Amino acid sequence: MKLRNYNISTAIILCLLFLGSFQMYGQSTFKGLIQVRTNQVQPNKGTVYLDWDVILNGVDVSSKNQLTLTPVVRASNGQSRALPSIVVNGKGRQNLYKRSLNLKGWNNDPTVYRVVRADKRNVVLSIPYKTSFPYERWMQDAAIYLTADLCGCAGSEKAHEDLLISKDLGHPTLKYEYTPGVQFIVPPREAIKARVKDGQAYVIFEQSKWEILPRLFDNRAELEKIRNSLTYVREEPTAKIDAISIVAYASPEGTYENNMMLSKNRAKALLDYVKSHYDIPSSVSISSEGRGENWDDLIPMVQDDPQLAEYRDQILRIIRTVDIFDGREKQLMDLGGGRPYLYMLNNLFPLVRRSDYKISYTVPSFTIEKGKLLIQTKPEMLSVEEMYLIANTYEKGSPEFNQVFEIAAQKFPDDMIACINAAGAYIIEGKIGEAKRLLEPYADEPQAWNNLGLVCMAEYKFPQAEAYFQEAKRRGCTEADYNLSVLPELKKAYEDYQRAKAGYNDFSDPNQ
Repeated sequence: MKLRNYNISTAIILCLLFLGSFQMYGQSTFKGLIQVRTNQVQPNKGTVYLDWDVILNGVDVSSKNQLTLTPVVRASNGQSRALPSIVVNGKGRQNLYKRSLNLKGWNNDPTVYRVVRADKRNVVLSIPYKTSFPYERWMQDAAIYLTADLCGCAGSEKAHEDLLISKDLGHPTLKYEYTPGVQFIVPPREAIKARVKDGQAYVIFEQSKWEILPRLFDNRAELEKIRNSLTYVREEPTAKIDAISIVAYASPEGTYENNMMLSKNRAKALLDYVKSHYDIPSSVSISSEGRGENWDDLIPMVQDDPQLAEYRDQILRIIRTVDIFDGREKQLMDLGGGRPYLYMLNNLFPLVRRSDYKISYTVPSFTIEKGKLLIQTKPEMLSVEEMYLIANTYEKGSPEFNQVFEIAAQKFPDDMIACINAAGAYIIEGKIGEAKRLLEPYADEPQAWNNLGLVCMAEYKFPQAEAYFQEAKRRGCTEADYNLSVLPELKKAYEDYQRAKAGYNDFSDPNQ
């Protein structure tokens, strides 16, 4: 079995944002003319310190207008805190503003950080802004916005916008960009591509009879299931149907011998119906089988039905401990005055009278071009190897590349290579949980160890990741060698982050 190397990049960028200061996200604009630049948040023992420059680059503030810029701390639960505002008054509005302060007997408005008079209609100005406020628990996931309101002289709002300045209040963040060295394995060629299209049909029969009557209940829809399955196979002209088989089950009421006879006759009747309606070639092997009473399906139905809660344990005990030939059905009929049995007869027994059908067929090997068509409509007709070849016609790590491997694992869930490769695609997408789910059954398989190491690395389980990489490297996996070279840098960045986070825990509790 060959291994295919896959390293998208040999570069790794590790970036840790510390508590001391960090760059904000703000480059939003109010009418394209307001920006926040050189922003900082400095938390220190229960207090958050803000320091940034608010840039006005030609904002239109006419003589009678007022522009109010208010930083707001806002959490996802709706709680918020407004910080002191910057007020930019037009020439005329400035006089009104001063008059309102005088009427209140104020020299300054305590809710305002700074008042600026717009000497020109188009304001070009850089306003330093520094303030602080106490940290509270609800701010754990809060963001900081700059709310801009432009109002006319009558106080009516003319324009409003929220500009995102920071996604958090300086919480330590481990941010790293790392292209993992994922291993993709070349699957073996499938010599004979044997496939099965199967399903269940709940065809209703008249009591003690086995004639197929499409008019009864939902029989037309149930029979259509078989037609659709045959059509699905026949739509691919290169597919060859080899066999059709039907297995029928009966419900428990009546004698065992009669139910076995009914299930056999009904299976044969359904097979004859298929033969007479769907032009089955003589080369196709056909078979039918009756398996009698279907107690296996009845058990989970009893367990899940709330209407049987009062008698559930007794019903299950009878089914599990009393033999069919020792009076199982009689004991069920006697239970609770016959009420539970009557309920099962009317509501559950019809659901166990099922017919399983199976269409066995073979398909040839397909070209990549034909495979790309089938993977969207009939992917199970392809092999794991054909899907691997199709995936590698796309750019590695692209959505198309990843999707093909994911389809392979969905259609061949018991194929180890399909699962390992799909896990690799999930790792590239950052879906570590999905990758882990696919890889866990193969923890003892060397071919899975490199990708398992990447899962551990993403979970910051560095000793386990190193052990997996070392073992994979010893078996010739070059991707593991690359991942080992990255591991120390990631480990150091993570340790730095943990130290920063510990410091933040002191800051985040104002009682300390």
